[in-house]
Amino acid sequence: MLRYSLTLILSICFLNQNYSQINSLKNIVVKSKKKLTEEKIDNISTSKEAYLNLLDLTFSDIMIKDGFLKNESIKIKFPPNAKKMKDVLIKYDKGNLTNDLVFKMNRTAERVCKMSKDEIVIEITKYDFSSLKLTEKTKLSQLILQKGNVNFIIKKNLKSELRKNNSVGLLWNNLVRINNKIPISRLSWTKSNNFSFEKYLEEEIIRGILFSLEQRIKKSSIKLNYLQ
Repeated sequence: MLRYSLTLILSICFLNQNYSQINSLKNIVVKSKKKLTEEKIDNISTSKEAYLNLLDLTFSDIMIKDGFLKNESIKIKFPPNAKKMKDVLIKYDKGNLTNDLVFKMNRTAERVCKMSKDEIVIEITKYDFSSLKLTEKTKLSQLILQKGNVNFIIKKNLKSELRKNNSVGLLWNNLVRINNKIPISRLSWTKSNNFSFEKYLEEEIIRGILFSLEQRIKKSSIKLNYLQ
């Protein structure tokens, strides 16, 4: 009976120790949806985990409410190619609609980033960074976006979001119709402009991700020679 009790106690101690080790490993793997701290970047032991943590921190900043809208560096503005149209709409007291478009574009961007985060993380985990050699011409942020297949994933999820909730696209089309009904503005915006509103939104989302990732890299202690 004593031997059995001693064995049981030793087994429990062993399991508790292993459980603690498992939990420690889980804490450095970016599979949770909780925002990681800056300290975890400094303590990462492999380049892949460093990449994953940078992605997690980046998306945690931009996929939340106002992540795009209240960040002037990545906020999606009214399409610059349609500035003349915007000016005409404001002149005819439709400025509130242009502001509404900006609001809806940024909310769409935040939702698309939230949809895309886990997919991008999965793509990064597939890549073997051990043999990676960065050159002076290679931007770390661009490399992460490339290996995370970010362009494809954002494009796919944006299309999906617009199919489910295309209020932003409908508002844009409505603004174009209003603009074209104003005689003096017809030449300011026509189909010959060859402008794709969806493409503009897609490119602006990717630009926001790239900028935010670059800022995270600058703030972190990760250096290029560490990741080589």
